[in-house]
Amino acid sequence: MKKIAIAILLILLVLSPRIYWAIKEEKILDIAVIDKSVAKEDYREHSGFFHVLEGKKIVRPDKEPYDKSLDYYGFDPYDQVAMEPFHERPLDMIYVADTYGVFSDDLKAKPDGSRSELLYGGMELMEWNELMASKGEDTTLIAEFNSFASPTSEEMSTIMQKELGITWTGWIGRYFTDLSNAEVPQWLIEGYKEEKNSEWLFAGTGLAFVHTSGKVIVLDGQENKSAAHFKLTKDGKEKFPKVYSSNYMYWFDVVEPFEQTKILATYEFNLTEKGRSVLQEADIPEVFPAVLHQEQANTYYFAGDYADFDKNPIVKWQGVHTVYKYFAKDISAFYWLTYFPMMEEILDETYKRKTVKRVVIPLLKNESKLTNIAMIDSLTMHSLLEERLIIS
Repeated sequence: MKKIAIAILLILLVLSPRIYWAIKEEKILDIAVIDKSVAKEDYREHSGFFHVLEGKKIVRPDKEPYDKSLDYYGFDPYDQVAMEPFHERPLDMIYVADTYGVFSDDLKAKPDGSRSELLYGGMELMEWNELMASKGEDTTLIAEFNSFASPTSEEMSTIMQKELGITWTGWIGRYFTDLSNAEVPQWLIEGYKEEKNSEWLFAGTGLAFVHTSGKVIVLDGQENKSAAHFKLTKDGKEKFPKVYSSNYMYWFDVVEPFEQTKILATYEFNLTEKGRSVLQEADIPEVFPAVLHQEQANTYYFAGDYADFDKNPIVKWQGVHTVYKYFAKDISAFYWLTYFPMMEEILDETYKRKTVKRVVIPLLKNESKLTNIAMIDSLTMHSLLEERLIIS
């Protein structure tokens, strides 16, 4: 009998994270996800974000779970047509995951990365205006690479950058584990050949930068010895205490902050003297922003393809990322060490702001109920006092 009891106890202990997840309360947030680069049915450009939603047990206003194959605005890979565009409604969060679009090459079983016809993509002014009309003062706006670069028009790109409190330098880049294999897109190789009037003879690890002007810079293993290292700043450590630094292995862009925009994280590289010289000549900084935040406007910009995640992990376990982070490598390491906990905290912040507002407003309308303030946590009280000062 004792052995059976111990066995049951051990089983419950092992299953406790799953049980806790099953019984914990669902959190309702109305979120609009924009992803115009869904050429395949893997939905990889935004799937990483939906894993966080599932793990956090965040659901739609109708209390149904978010579905990565349905709950986004962009391109339908089944019918290969544009979906119904977003129309204005009050939102808790806007997440612009990607607007790069879908090209004819993307629809092939094995795309070769060559330049091809644009079928759909780019942010449109009408669509952006609908999103901004839906953004209240408590709405969190997140955008990441590629939200405002080609094929979005220059005028539209400028409007988006202003809203996000950043300026794009025109440079994008990526670290490659092997410059001679298929992960290097053909358009990058062709651009290098055309711009340098030289053959692509690179092999081994390397770092490539491409400018909107057509200029291409490639640093091989003798000029750069690391991937982009994501590192939190002092402000970032205060805001994201559970987020770890890690190596980021995919596409990024080089942006600069407005005066009021905080840099929460940066990218750094292990450059040799020659590598530093090459970047300096191209006016590319050795260290540049990875995550930027406007506190007053409540916006974030991720200078990378952070929600792009092609794996389907089990996330219906409380604290699942604390397990995954010990075994994750390469691209997965960034996702579990950095992106997942960062998004958890941003979602918690968004939900708390929504909940506080729901409690504070009724109190403000009825002064006699202010005696109930003691029952509200300190954050709510602080927000209440700020609201009262503004109103008075």
